[in-house]
Amino acid sequence: MSQSEFHPTGPDRPRSVGRRRRLPTAVAVLAAAGLLAACGSSTKSGSATTTAAGAGGSASTAGNTASAPGVTPTSVTVGQIADISEPVTGLFKSAQVGVQAYFDYINSQGGVYGRKLVLDSHDSLFQQPVVTAAANEIAKNDLAFVGNYTLLDPAVKPVVDAGSVPNIGSPIGTALALDANTYDPAPSTDEIADLGPFQWFKQKDPQAIKHTAILYAAASPSATETYGVLKDELGYLGYQIVYARGFGAFETTFQADVVHMKSLGVQFFWFDGPANYAATIAKEFALQNFTPIDYEVAGYGSNLVQLGGSAVNGMYLPLASALFLGQDAKTTPIVATFDKWMNQVDSTDPIASWGASSWASADLFVQALKAAGRNPTRASLVKALNQITSFNAHGLLPTSNPAQAIPSPCWLLAQVKNGVIERVPPSPASGFICNPGGQLKLPGYSPVQRPTS
Repeated sequence: MSQSEFHPTGPDRPRSVGRRRRLPTAVAVLAAAGLLAACGSSTKSGSATTTAAGAGGSASTAGNTASAPGVTPTSVTVGQIADISEPVTGLFKSAQVGVQAYFDYINSQGGVYGRKLVLDSHDSLFQQPVVTAAANEIAKNDLAFVGNYTLLDPAVKPVVDAGSVPNIGSPIGTALALDANTYDPAPSTDEIADLGPFQWFKQKDPQAIKHTAILYAAASPSATETYGVLKDELGYLGYQIVYARGFGAFETTFQADVVHMKSLGVQFFWFDGPANYAATIAKEFALQNFTPIDYEVAGYGSNLVQLGGSAVNGMYLPLASALFLGQDAKTTPIVATFDKWMNQVDSTDPIASWGASSWASADLFVQALKAAGRNPTRASLVKALNQITSFNAHGLLPTSNPAQAIPSPCWLLAQVKNGVIERVPPSPASGFICNPGGQLKLPGYSPVQRPTS
């Protein structure tokens, strides 16, 4: 893994560099109003335990005790807070489905030490008092947080810290992402960023990058901050930005942007809108006969081709996961398992990246839960999490180090070709690209200091 030292030109060090691949997806999806599945509630759920051998050992519950909050002789309950009904109906429903799907998968094998895994899911209603109340309830009653996905996750941090409650997931906000109690299945950090995709495009078309345009989600301060970091990173690599604009959560057309970008001679276009918006802007490109390199960091989703038709052909999709919509099922068996259980929980909800992220969070939790022993406590769970230095969700993600919050330098590139999303060079036939490009290392990086008990 190669790394480069980077000293930004401005007076302040940019933040959230390493979250470039996740954060834009989360905030940009606000733009998907009315197009996501409409469903959401606060529930406790879990499939019935079968007679198969338990994932953590025998399916027998003999010797099991009520060893911690959320732990009984027959079940383990964890909590999750997600934006489900507000600010956009169905916003992060896929995150709820992701955890539940993984738990159902494990429960179908007998659970962990014979205990059924139960998800205590809370809808944030996009209200900070609701998030705070739900977080306090989870901290009191459940073993851990698993797979949270809310734009209001700063309200979760004080509760996590007050009780040293393990938080297994991929936070949207910087503060919770960097919290010592957070264990991310795909860690990110303010001090390390991936150069790989941008370095590759620079080598592929060094002239195109001199005419770069960016449309970024401006739905939250974190999103605007991410643009500032992106601008510095692209500048470091020699990209020249000739047009940039932050779009609001409920904009429905980019026709004026497209006309302006074409007049400026834009050749490389970066966008972080979700699949439905990626499809919209691709259609608007086609109407103007405008054909820049179309680089969509958040466009990969189950409805992209359906909504965009032939207009999305040629679109590039850089990813920090396997192609989880079935394309990688032959080479990465967990993809077929993921798709099966996601659809079994809710076949009407579009599968999105936060569904895959939350599935991976549940996977990381279960790995630690098995290692925590027959009668787990929060302390034994934390001890187990602190020992997981290599994790890839059984191939769904590139390998990273959750224990020390060290991100993976690996990625893959997909493209829409003739209505099919497929891997394209430099991606290998399976797995991920871990070179070229390496990572950009910012001053001050050091591994996170974890709690010891």
